[in-house]
Amino acid sequence: MAASYSRTMPTVLVIFGATGDLMARKIVPALSHLFANSKLPHMLQIIGVGRKEFTDESFRAYIADLLRQQKEQQPFLSHIFYHQGNFDAAATYQTLAKKLGYIDNSWRVCSNKLFYLAVPPLLYQSMFLNLESSGLTIPCGPDEGWTRVIVEKPFGKNLQTAQGLDVLLGALFKEEQIYRIDHYLAKEMLQNILVFRFSNNLLENVWNKDGIESIVIKFFEEVGVEGRGAFYDGVGALRDIGQNHILQMLALATMDNPESLTSDAVRQKRAALLEQLPGLTDEQITKGTSRKQYIGYRDIPGVAPDSQTETYFNINFNLTAKRWNGVQVSLEGGKKLGETRKEIIVTFKHPLRCLCPPEGKHLKNKIIFRTEPREEIKIIFWSKKPGLDMHIQQADFDFIYQQTKDHTQAYEKLLLDCITGNQLLFVSTEEVKAMWRFIDPIITVWQKNLVPLMTYQLGEVAK
Repeated sequence: MAASYSRTMPTVLVIFGATGDLMARKIVPALSHLFANSKLPHMLQIIGVGRKEFTDESFRAYIADLLRQQKEQQPFLSHIFYHQGNFDAAATYQTLAKKLGYIDNSWRVCSNKLFYLAVPPLLYQSMFLNLESSGLTIPCGPDEGWTRVIVEKPFGKNLQTAQGLDVLLGALFKEEQIYRIDHYLAKEMLQNILVFRFSNNLLENVWNKDGIESIVIKFFEEVGVEGRGAFYDGVGALRDIGQNHILQMLALATMDNPESLTSDAVRQKRAALLEQLPGLTDEQITKGTSRKQYIGYRDIPGVAPDSQTETYFNINFNLTAKRWNGVQVSLEGGKKLGETRKEIIVTFKHPLRCLCPPEGKHLKNKIIFRTEPREEIKIIFWSKKPGLDMHIQQADFDFIYQQTKDHTQAYEKLLLDCITGNQLLFVSTEEVKAMWRFIDPIITVWQKNLVPLMTYQLGEVAK
């Protein structure tokens, strides 16, 4: 449930990794837009924490240059400050705690505090321990100022590491204070799946194993991993987009009616669906999955010359939950696939003899939820061609949404939800564990090379 929010609440946003790529490309433009549209608290300080030796003034100049490059407004520069230090050094957090104490004293109030870990997940463990030992996460009192933390995916590298991080997080924060960002959940189209399914009563009665034959999810990216070789080579496509984005898309398409759009209700239904995903056997994984690497990947700086990391994967299985038992699912995604295409394709059954003259082909209806190359919901049905003869043609009914630019708008929504206390678009610990329980056996089989790593030419798989 979203907490009450007032722009009069003094708030301090601490961003670890303030000179990194995520800060430059996503966080700064998002904050700029929110400030320009009067969405942020009146009393606000944004403290960037990084290793580089900036002063407040030079850091503001750095941020101003980023905004000029992106042709963004710069009205909130006076709210930005800098704190230099190493993320694994206790002294960084101790001096930061003093700085936050000075802010509260000057404001004569205990401010809300939001800690954003915009850093590689491998740093989380030491940072959580330092946050705890420095006292930064201790609230002033039960009725004064909240404390929250934002972490970016991937949440762990497998179920074991995800549970380890949860133990550390749980020592510092309650679940309602933890905001695990999967920016893809903030896509307008994914939010519209809930409205399309549950605010309309046209299809829900056949949105099950009796009405649906298959669900295909594609997450094709035209770009490669240039500039991210060292990071990506330790992750791979399945962990990068399969364990999070794609499984969240599947959850939205197949979850039960949450009966309300509160964060608790929606997250519980997403988690319930994910917890019912089948535990695939070694044989099912061997027969139903494939993994590939695009030619030229190993030449990227940071990538091992004998790398076994997949840049593409395909997973095929049948759902086993009561509502969906037997429905075929295909999950597919990766890099350098010749096009950017991200969509959910729901194919309906046509169990009766099809009235499909004259060819007699058994035609099937489909619904496509697509985020790229353009945001749309497409319904595929069939109609008679104009003319004297009885010929049937495909007819599409499109709901087209305005294309947003990259992930900036998604980060605006997510940052504002963190401040207002709305967790609907954030992943719960139950969801994280359920997704890893499904993915871990696949990775284990792949690591045994029971599913050989194949190669593909750029754009080949998408054809």
